[in-house]
Amino acid sequence: MSVFSKPHLLNSPRWKNMRVGLLGGSFNPPHAGHVHISLAALKGLQLDAVWWLVSPQNPIKDVKALPLAKRIALCQKLVDHPKILVSDIEKDLGTSITYHSIRKLKRRYPCAQFVWISGMDNALSLHKWHYWRELLDEIPMLHLTRSPARSLVSGCPYRMYGHQKHMVIDHGSAYPLDSGISYWMMQKKMVNISSTEIRHNALKNNNKATKTAD
Repeated sequence: MSVFSKPHLLNSPRWKNMRVGLLGGSFNPPHAGHVHISLAALKGLQLDAVWWLVSPQNPIKDVKALPLAKRIALCQKLVDHPKILVSDIEKDLGTSITYHSIRKLKRRYPCAQFVWISGMDNALSLHKWHYWRELLDEIPMLHLTRSPARSLVSGCPYRMYGHQKHMVIDHGSAYPLDSGISYWMMQKKMVNISSTEIRHNALKNNNKATKTAD
């Protein structure tokens, strides 16, 4: 059972001085990789909580997602950790672009400290996000990567952005959650699974079942 109630627009005082990781995405569907990243972030940055921001519609993906309520239900079924909270707060904020969501969250939760969490795939495509430079000015980043972390960091396109400071971390600590910093956390074990792969496998199995029935 969670030690926190899920975040909403009227309970921001409860999050005063909390260190909160934000794992955003469509979660279409959620999977063990999302849980793995969340647990690693909790430990690596000594966070108080991780919020799963289930997006109403990912603005950079063309795939039509399952209904939001269905994805929220799947996330809640998957999560069994007191510090991981599933949220549809982007619906209440009226946002789907990460930069806009972060700006509004910071206004709503002025005394909370946020960090954006992602795996390598999102880190490698971050330079394609809407307002990505402005986003880096608003919130620090934590990317989970595997060895050799330094060469992966060097090869990441947004690494070319000169205003960002990059730090590779290999042990947990309450590192400062200041904007303009990207933390790269090396993981010995990664969960090699993606929502895209799950959808493709489900479609393949459905096609096989249809052919068998025919």
